[in-house]
Amino acid sequence: MKRWRAASLTAAAALALVLSGCGGTGGGADGGSGGGKGELLVWVDNTRMPAAQQYKKAHPDLKMRIVTIPPDAGYVPTKISLANRTKSGWPDVVFLANPAEAATLASEKFGYAAPLDDLVPKSVRDGFTPGSLDTCTFGGKTYCLRNDIAPTVLWYDATLMKRYGYQVPKTWAEYQRTGLKAAEEHPGTIVGAVNGKYGAGIYFGSSGCATRDTLSLTEVHIDLGQANCTRVADLLQPLAREKAVTTVVPIDPGFAKFGKGDQILMLPAPAWFGDFMFGPAFKVPKGRIAAAPMPTWSGESKPYAGQVGGGAFLVSAHAGERTKEAADLVRWMTTDVTLQAEQPTYPAFTAAANKWGEAKSKDPYYAADPMPALTAAASALRPGFGAVRFEADWQSSFNDTLVKAIDSGGNLRSALGSWQDKLEAAAKTSGYTVG
Repeated sequence: MKRWRAASLTAAAALALVLSGCGGTGGGADGGSGGGKGELLVWVDNTRMPAAQQYKKAHPDLKMRIVTIPPDAGYVPTKISLANRTKSGWPDVVFLANPAEAATLASEKFGYAAPLDDLVPKSVRDGFTPGSLDTCTFGGKTYCLRNDIAPTVLWYDATLMKRYGYQVPKTWAEYQRTGLKAAEEHPGTIVGAVNGKYGAGIYFGSSGCATRDTLSLTEVHIDLGQANCTRVADLLQPLAREKAVTTVVPIDPGFAKFGKGDQILMLPAPAWFGDFMFGPAFKVPKGRIAAAPMPTWSGESKPYAGQVGGGAFLVSAHAGERTKEAADLVRWMTTDVTLQAEQPTYPAFTAAANKWGEAKSKDPYYAADPMPALTAAASALRPGFGAVRFEADWQSSFNDTLVKAIDSGGNLRSALGSWQDKLEAAAKTSGYTVG
């Protein structure tokens, strides 16, 4: 799905976009937020458009203009940068398909995102899944509300598990042993994918490795020498050697060969893979895929989930007299249970997630009800995984170091040092102090 596309704009392309203005977003030189016309200007993707139109229809006295924007990484910051230069055309509300961009839009350089603590009651904010607003919070202030989240679970093929006589692993040590056994007994079988955010966010994110621990809008903690990082390298090293994990990115069309060939035994992946990848992309027949909690790391008492995906809504600091209306729209879009229960992905608002899960529990595609695992994962997001302004570099530097080491048969522990250097350089270039 386009909504989950991971590609990001290059610096040159982003600059060209700023200079050209790329019309059609509702920006321009017609004066201030909302185009200077006293209207509430809202930017959303295609998926959120029907809900925004529903809100507009329910508020006939509210002058509101809704504009569709693409979900491309880097698009919103580039357009906001243009609005900042022209001092006009800011949207009053914007949807981010990449929540990490909240760190950019809330920064002093951009000055776009308005803190929501005084606009959205604490009682409402407390209704979101614990930890889901961490990517929106900097220096104790909340700058966005999450629309949906993407906690990771251990997806597995129940048919293959039964056929091979394997048990679903509960610990990462068991996961490693099962993966190595499958690679030996059933060559070509995979138990994971390690590429970009699908490696960094799933394995290192769930382990609590400090690759992007956001302390504030200007300070980030990065430390890949700690045990929470080295244990991931040790987990993946033998699996990579025996080809039990692949470096093919799951959203690449080439990944479908694993599904068509009955080669996906297990795949730690985000919640949305259940609906949008296994059947449509990987062509795994119905009645085979099930979900289990992420395995537990050694020395810990419960499993933690990583994060790969989700979206967020922001209110403009330039909204002026439309600030209250903008905040009300964002609150409704993210917390209305009836609305969110019909959305395609896991709602960040707990009551909505519970309602959303009722239909998911009955979905005949799955071999078993996936909701217990999904609900547990949503409540076990690993702390310390913050929104950062170097998101694209975070992904590309992982591929330049860890993935390159996997492909070349290199030492993954040694590659952590190279990744550390690249992350620190990217953080400093983005205006962070690395602590």
